[in-house]
Amino acid sequence: MRPRFSPQIEPVDLRLPPGRKLGGVIACAHAPDGSLLVLHQWNPPGADVSHLDGSAYLPDVARFSTEGDFLDAWGGADSVPRAEGIPQWPAGREGIECDAEGNVWIFGYSQGDDAVLKFDPSGRLLLRIGQRGRPGTDRDTQLLHGPTSCYRDTSAREVFITDGYGNHRVISFDSDTGEYRRMWGAYGKNPMSLPEGERFGNPVHKIVAAPHGLLYVCDRVKNRIQEFAVNKSAVSYHREVYVGPGTTMFGSTFDLGFTPCGRYILVADGSNMRVWSLDRASFQVVGWSSAMTETEGDGDIARFYGLLHRFRVEENGDLLLCCTSRGLLRMKYLGVY
Repeated sequence: MRPRFSPQIEPVDLRLPPGRKLGGVIACAHAPDGSLLVLHQWNPPGADVSHLDGSAYLPDVARFSTEGDFLDAWGGADSVPRAEGIPQWPAGREGIECDAEGNVWIFGYSQGDDAVLKFDPSGRLLLRIGQRGRPGTDRDTQLLHGPTSCYRDTSAREVFITDGYGNHRVISFDSDTGEYRRMWGAYGKNPMSLPEGERFGNPVHKIVAAPHGLLYVCDRVKNRIQEFAVNKSAVSYHREVYVGPGTTMFGSTFDLGFTPCGRYILVADGSNMRVWSLDRASFQVVGWSSAMTETEGDGDIARFYGLLHRFRVEENGDLLLCCTSRGLLRMKYLGVY
């Protein structure tokens, strides 16, 4: 028994304004009203885009209705005030999260992308945590180094951030004021006290709250997920599981979600182009489904599929796969059997 998905992976029908385009799809998020936010990028750092017409691309955050109709778009370097003359919008787009109040959180991956940005649903900046171009260490309580994702507990007014590409921790702040609250590393320990072999690798790529309240952290290059319980006064480590052990390069644990029944954990693996299924009770891998649309062919042409960077689980269990060079794909959920 495990989650099953259709092998026929299909593009998601997003109806764009005439003459406009999306770049590579980096991540997506569902808003409380059901609309879909897509974070994309047509001009990644270091890429030669001189042959592209930048005016044809939508702003970095595009919003679509539940039926796939374009609603609006916002974001970009000019949408956020500079700090010490440095733009605070990320040069390399990394992730997008939408909390229960509809606020949108944006992250970057490239060198210097050390800020977390919080916006209201219309794209108005509400809060900046950290500062782009000013990396902090695992000891810092105000500066970050390559943050990647967050989970916001709206009742406690606390945001937990995976930090990230340069640091080795989860750090939390007051989600309204940006005041520091606490941090922890692998196994719930002080991130500065852990030896190299035990601490989180780079990047600490994702933090997710389960339906039952526990927090899960994806330690991507170390191919593992750790489970934590968090309350107002303490953080306790529960257990860990290795997924695709031996995976090299980018690692295996990119993103995480849950089946509609809550019994299974789903893990996006961009290196092996798979979606792994874990039994939540036993915390063991029970199988995988391929995220490749091409399983055979008659030609002799190598083709880079495009990294499965992140995904989202829809209410019906379908997966929206964010593939950096293939756009947004749908992997239909067939149930558990």
